[in-house]
Amino acid sequence: MWQEPKDIWNLVAKEDIQYFRNRDDKEICRHLDACGGISAQKAEDGMVVFRLPKMEAGLVVICGCCGKTVGDSFFKSNPDIEIYYNTVKLDPDTFEIWPNPKCVKLLSRFPTSGRESETPTGHAYLAIKVINDMDQVIRVSHVITV
Repeated sequence: MWQEPKDIWNLVAKEDIQYFRNRDDKEICRHLDACGGISAQKAEDGMVVFRLPKMEAGLVVICGCCGKTVGDSFFKSNPDIEIYYNTVKLDPDTFEIWPNPKCVKLLSRFPTSGRESETPTGHAYLAIKVINDMDQVIRVSHVITV
């Protein structure tokens, strides 16, 4: 796990800072978005598994940090990781850089057949596994679902 520490007022509008700065309840204005995520570099780092929330469409996107174009090198064309959806390995050739170059759309909709389509609890699982040691650290900053 990693996180870039941020000031309590990071990304808070100036007029809100003036209003909340000296109040006892100033924490309610705290912006929750900060750079952070999960990182790995070595095969011994293993696998991270995300229990995804119940989805309506089946859209699954992962994003990386830090760099404006890391989606391709981290996820789409990285031979040193494997990505699984409900225990089924996904084919990186089907991944799409979306909605920006930091992110990769893994699925556009729910799979309609096979083990990957089975969700008895309504939840799906996304796993990212490091299979070979890498020169660069891979950082997952977001998992987006719809």
